[in-house]
Amino acid sequence: MPSAIKHDLELRSKGLVTILIESQGSNAEQLEGFLWRTFPDNRCFSCTNTNVPIPQSGGIPHAAVIGVDGTLLWVGNPAGTPKPVEEFVHAELEKVKKGWGPTPEARKVRAALFGKGDLAGALTLLEAVPEGELRTQLKAEIDARVAIAKKSVTELKEQGRWLEAQERAKDHLKAVGKHAEWQPEAAQMVAEFETEAAKAELALDKKLDKIEKQLRDKKGDGAPKALQALLKGDAGSKVGARAQRLLTALQTPPHGR
Repeated sequence: MPSAIKHDLELRSKGLVTILIESQGSNAEQLEGFLWRTFPDNRCFSCTNTNVPIPQSGGIPHAAVIGVDGTLLWVGNPAGTPKPVEEFVHAELEKVKKGWGPTPEARKVRAALFGKGDLAGALTLLEAVPEGELRTQLKAEIDARVAIAKKSVTELKEQGRWLEAQERAKDHLKAVGKHAEWQPEAAQMVAEFETEAAKAELALDKKLDKIEKQLRDKKGDGAPKALQALLKGDAGSKVGARAQRLLTALQTPPHGR
């Protein structure tokens, strides 16, 4: 687990997605509280159950590496493999950077789409790919990234992560460029953060961000009291609901104690 978190911190910006899966009976509050207490720098996705397509195991530690194309590359005990997990990860991240596929044109499209996050650029490069199954697949990947970007902004707001949602919306607007079909909706997404309600959520999120920073700096003894103060009058907001979840997690004893 410490290694997974370390690799995530080092490689997240290059495209690594790390998912920590609780498999020893803790509930969501116990898991979140444990992670804040034990690994305050952790920014990985964490869950108590998953649909990630990996074989089950009765032993721990248990890990898997899933490639950029969804292929299961390796699964097992990371301490017992002769080939370090890092080798698999770095090889896949190189594909994110340079693209992958059977032709140079396909690799260029994917490098722009996944490596650079350039939706408009990927669509322009798609014009060099001959009509056929490959071009159809690449177009579907571009459309999926557009849909994912829009959905992520909505979900982040719902989760009370308004600062992150605003950054994601700005990144999406930049990624779509001047594309006539995408730009108006992307611009509207950014503009929605200028409403009074959105500004209130953003201001509250900044306060919560400071509390989380104290936890990450291991100076969070006063976090429960700060969270209670933040929640006065703001419990009904999306950020307030997130702050309440964090307060509950910090006050929940770890599993087995």
